[in-house]
Amino acid sequence: MHDWRSSLGEAVAGCAAELRFAEPMARHTTFRIGGLADAWVRADDPQALACVLRVCREAGIRTWLLGRGSNVLVSDQGLRGVVVTFGGKLAEMRLERDKEIEGLPAQQQAGQRDKVTEGSSEHSIPRSLDPSIPSWLLCGAGAALDEVATFAEQQGLTGAEFLAGIPGTVGGGLHSNAGAFGRSLGDIVTGVTVLDRDGSESVLTGTQIRREYRRPMIEGGLIAVEVTMQLQGRIQGLRDSRGPAPDTGTLESSTPGSLSADQIRKQRWQKHPTEPSAGSFFRNPEKDGERIPAGKLIEQCGLKGRTIGGVRVSEMHANFLINTGKARFADVYELVQIIKATVEEQTGILLEEEVQYLPGPNEVRRQMPEARSQKSRVGAANGS
Repeated sequence: MHDWRSSLGEAVAGCAAELRFAEPMARHTTFRIGGLADAWVRADDPQALACVLRVCREAGIRTWLLGRGSNVLVSDQGLRGVVVTFGGKLAEMRLERDKEIEGLPAQQQAGQRDKVTEGSSEHSIPRSLDPSIPSWLLCGAGAALDEVATFAEQQGLTGAEFLAGIPGTVGGGLHSNAGAFGRSLGDIVTGVTVLDRDGSESVLTGTQIRREYRRPMIEGGLIAVEVTMQLQGRIQGLRDSRGPAPDTGTLESSTPGSLSADQIRKQRWQKHPTEPSAGSFFRNPEKDGERIPAGKLIEQCGLKGRTIGGVRVSEMHANFLINTGKARFADVYELVQIIKATVEEQTGILLEEEVQYLPGPNEVRRQMPEARSQKSRVGAANGS
């Protein structure tokens, strides 16, 4: 029988792509949890991506976009459909300084100078080093956020340092406005090239890009293929006078270059567990106009070290749930309910997951066995 699997295999045979069937999603998530996907494919250029999307669209097969597998929790039942990841040309980065960038205001593209004036003297400064001239970093959606921070700094640019150490991709980061230390992608993204359900390409700019805290930056159903970030130049060759990174946990948006990418990366390594996890599990809730660290609330409720099956609340950072070796989706889901119920009972604050459930919260609930009552979950969390 010639089904969609055969059609997909034939279609990608001549493309820059890798295809696997019945692929364990635990291999592709940072939590190391997840059942079999019907198919997994890595598209390495736009033509391969278009080919995969066309076959799936014509066959009515659901597609799932996955970056490096952070910030997601995949069901033990796996995923029906095709999981698509980006590599090759779809993960490349390049700089644009002189070329016109579609969607940017004309005044940002005109009047660029090759010299800057200091006092009464003119000093020639290469355009690539002039901090008064913005530079645009164009990143494929498959580019790793940590590599973006490194690449930008190597090019003498500042503004992307906060991405250092974040384990996701640019495309994945758009789905949660990823960030750290008081900054987020919404602060630097100026354009997103997307494909719609029919494969038509367009560029989102300005108010078409959402910038809310830990919320999707683009409309659901759109597929990001390239992202434009506006950064600033830092004059190379000058002595870096930045001292050790202060352990404040914040990075003021008004001083994007106050910490280097390496300093921020070290802060993350010092504060975050190394065991498999999905990353920060809960959004930091807002109260009286300020964000409260979710990890602090969980710790205050005495939940550090709390364990269900193979998953545990990290003793290093309470907003991380870690896989101790044999964690199942059901273990994580049950522990999450305990945490939410306990924190709400003790503080009145209902935590909200930052991690995305796959195939989706409603489908996940249907797959789960009948949940215990909230009262019994809270009692278990308190050791009773």
